[in-house]
Amino acid sequence: MTELQVERVSSVILSRPPDAPDSIIVRVSGMVSSAGWTEPKLTPLDESLTNSSIRIYSFVATSPEMPEETSVEAPVETELQVDGLPPEVKTIRVVSATNAISAPIVQ
Repeated sequence: MTELQVERVSSVILSRPPDAPDSIIVRVSGMVSSAGWTEPKLTPLDESLTNSSIRIYSFVATSPEMPEETSVEAPVETELQVDGLPPEVKTIRVVSATNAISAPIVQ
């Protein structure tokens, strides 16, 4: 069982929690290459540090121990609340194994 990037990011939706206006909730959906993946999550990438206006996350999940022979793509989703986001961060970018989606932060 290994933590790997999911196959594809399908959508990135940003919202602000009503009780925490300085925070942002990142909701992400995507596809994995087979059923049985667990623990989908967003992990911050260090590349974010080179450009202060973009925060980059890798969309990862734990792969099944024995992938099924007849692998059919399966949907996966997760969300992350980011607290104390600096005001200069204008974009959230989520990367997967095959693509990336950026979403602008609406102030």
